[in-house]
Amino acid sequence: MRRILIDACCGPCSLAAMDAIPWPDYSRHYLFYNPNIHPFREYRRRLESFESLMAEETAEYTMLPYEPEEWIRAVAYREESRCEMCYRLRLRKAADLAMEEDFDSLTTTLFASPYQDHDLISLLGDSICRSRGFEFLVWDGRPYYQETLKRARERDMYTQSYCGCIMSERERYDKRAGWQKKDERP
Repeated sequence: MRRILIDACCGPCSLAAMDAIPWPDYSRHYLFYNPNIHPFREYRRRLESFESLMAEETAEYTMLPYEPEEWIRAVAYREESRCEMCYRLRLRKAADLAMEEDFDSLTTTLFASPYQDHDLISLLGDSICRSRGFEFLVWDGRPYYQETLKRARERDMYTQSYCGCIMSERERYDKRAGWQKKDERP
């Protein structure tokens, strides 16, 4: 049986991957590495939700240390391309682990979200994996997104309201408050 490492951003998206990834011939192993999540309390909530799901489903997983400094270094002075830098950082770390542990393939639960750039993730993942000699598998969980959120809430899983980084959190609250530009803030 082939082995796939699944980069996991959170519990609900991992739930989507469990249902939507159409590869029955793969032994699945999940990876939780999310240096982008801010603040630390948010990181803990997402990790607890993820670990609870893994325990309930008796799924194998690895958790790497929380390294917000790595994410800050990756995106500093590149705020306009922060998502690309974040994807790149996390997929490289996942690919390194996949290579060390002899996985055949890598994918990510980021494909579960309609808010992520699937084309960019596919491009980066394919390039990173090809350079290490294994495949990056693409799937599309967007059609199941609302149903997955509903199921996650029925299971009392924590569902977050922003991607995780400090900038996305600010944008979320700025939009709610109606602030569109920096010079319009009180």
